[in-house]
Amino acid sequence: MIDTTAAGDTFLGYFLSMISQKADIKSALNIASKAASIAVSRKGSSSSIPISEVLGKEV
Repeated sequence: MIDTTAAGDTFLGYFLSMISQKADIKSALNIASKAASIAVSRKGSSSSIPISEVLGKEV
């Protein structure tokens, strides 16, 4: 872990985005967790949030 600054924002943003795209809750939680885990491995806040292409085809 490097910086937890944007972990919650990243998780919630990806979760709500997935839910708004009609994803099931389990998938939305998985993607949100993956995105937040990437965010805490980087320095900074908004610069640490991964773009959806980094998360793979499920986004």
